[in-house]
Amino acid sequence: MIVKSPDSRSPTPHGSRTDTLTVEVDPSQMYFIQRLKQSDVSALFLVEYNKERRVLKVVGHAGYVPVLLLMHVEFHNNGDPGFSRDGLRDLDRYRCEARAYRNLKSHAICAQGYVPEIYGRIEQLHPSDFAPHLDAFLSDSYLPNAILIEYLLDAQQMNCSTYTKKRMATAVEGIKKIHEALVEHSDPYPKNILIVPDNLEMGRSERVVWTDFDVAITYEDASCVGEEQKRWMDEETECVEGFGQLLAEDQKQGLSPNTKFY
Repeated sequence: MIVKSPDSRSPTPHGSRTDTLTVEVDPSQMYFIQRLKQSDVSALFLVEYNKERRVLKVVGHAGYVPVLLLMHVEFHNNGDPGFSRDGLRDLDRYRCEARAYRNLKSHAICAQGYVPEIYGRIEQLHPSDFAPHLDAFLSDSYLPNAILIEYLLDAQQMNCSTYTKKRMATAVEGIKKIHEALVEHSDPYPKNILIVPDNLEMGRSERVVWTDFDVAITYEDASCVGEEQKRWMDEETECVEGFGQLLAEDQKQGLSPNTKFY
């Protein structure tokens, strides 16, 4: 299928330059292994594509409503939700994620390991080409969109059990690197930080990886980042540092993971 660029659909206050992340997907080379995660706005699948394991994240709009029926999660696409009233925040989670990865890729943040590698984005994905795995989307008014990203083997969520001072310091370094790519994560909770263990066979050291950029704000270039935007990013960094202190205290108290919601 020929993939279209989401930047051509509607304008954004953060620019609309063309990127090279669009891909042409051959459905015959995509094998679904399992569904990894689901929410009211997205579904993540472990797939094998061109004989490599990847994660296919099918992303919905903020207006999607999930219906749990016979173990299938259905996302009803209610159309383009547009932007927030101030015109700053894009309410389309696919566009948010795609634009964030565009910057993260071009600024080599993916290559540095702070975020997953992205292999492409797919707009107007035809569910019938991937039946029965995307059958939940067949009755939607609009075709779903997706991104193809790195599969993080044996990854664990950052919490008071997996917390270490070193890991949290790496997470803080990671959020700063994300800001250098002109991306504000906007959801900097520990649940979006994954610990990827060592892989001696592949010669890889442990990684601390930021995920889920579907509410991120991405700026076109440095000229779009004024004092207010810098302040927001600084506050986001302070927020991550604060979560580190909370997790350290929870660990000291011997609390179970996710005893507290953050």
